[in-house]
Amino acid sequence: MSNPRRSSSSQFLQHRLYTINRSGSGEAFYILLTPDHSHVLTYQIKTEHWKATKDISHFGVAVVNNFLYIIGGFNIVTAKHVKRVVRFDPDDGIWKDMKPLRIARAKFATAVLDGRILILGGEETNGKVMSSCELYDPTQNEWTEAPPLVSPRANHTCVVHHNEIYCAGGYYGSKSHRNIWTYEGKRWEDLGRPYPHQLPECLDRFAMTTVGRHLYFIGGVLCTMDKQEKKQNFVTGRRIVSYTTSVSAMSRPEVVADDDDDDDDANDGKPVLVSEFISPWNLALPNMSFGRHSHGIATIGSRIYVMGGTLLETGQQVRIVEVFDTEKGEWEEDFRFRKGDVSNVSCAILEVPFKQEETRLNERLRWILW
Repeated sequence: MSNPRRSSSSQFLQHRLYTINRSGSGEAFYILLTPDHSHVLTYQIKTEHWKATKDISHFGVAVVNNFLYIIGGFNIVTAKHVKRVVRFDPDDGIWKDMKPLRIARAKFATAVLDGRILILGGEETNGKVMSSCELYDPTQNEWTEAPPLVSPRANHTCVVHHNEIYCAGGYYGSKSHRNIWTYEGKRWEDLGRPYPHQLPECLDRFAMTTVGRHLYFIGGVLCTMDKQEKKQNFVTGRRIVSYTTSVSAMSRPEVVADDDDDDDDANDGKPVLVSEFISPWNLALPNMSFGRHSHGIATIGSRIYVMGGTLLETGQQVRIVEVFDTEKGEWEEDFRFRKGDVSNVSCAILEVPFKQEETRLNERLRWILW
């Protein structure tokens, strides 16, 4: 988890878990992690105000080589989608404009693979939902066209697992979807082709992460069809389900019945091993206490932290942070955001030198002593 831009002897670092507002407030909240990023060091929440995210909503967030990238989004003042890409360097605290996107977009998914950033789908200025993708090479500061998604999507989610990108759910054509697609560098395909695996429910604005061999899908907006009224219903989900990426068939003993027409009766009445498929899905995990969508997510050790989000039915922000222990299979409520806007957030981990905090402290002390 160390930053490759620094030598391994660098000790004076804060390992910050940021919860970044994506509604236009410009707020970014952080707590501190242990150096190996396996536990929370302190639950004291600190708030920063970033001009780079002020008045911009539904942008993408990516971290490469300890640089934080804020990508695209929707300008709530001008009511336009933007191409802008800015990079934050925590070593010196400087924001820098980078090469903009090829197409202005928001509500897209973002993945980082082999040090490059992949932008998937999203919504463009005319409101059209796209299938187009873009790939960014930070070493060249260039965006290039990437293979398109199987179908247009917005408000979908993706995660990188063992050098593969999994893209799931999302919104298109006035409804949410159950798709899970995989990408190996050439094209997108349904997971498990020719027998595609799908999400248990139609979802968008949910969170997705990976721990060990499992993909976890948490919360979001659930789309169901009312057959009597012939209309769609949208509700906020509290559910967590997991998908195991490597599952093999299980053999079980079964007794072979007598068959009078069989000339070879040696095995009649004796147990033999029969292959049986094991479902990769675990749908029996306990629900969260609070339904939420547009929430952030961070995997710390074997625990999944679910931050912020909104309850669709009331528009209320969810300030309680819930944590799922993947080893125990249990939820617990951990801490609370007491102020600030956490209605639509994304999470990122950055290593920040102590020197920034020390400089501010020294400046305050000089004024006090003076």
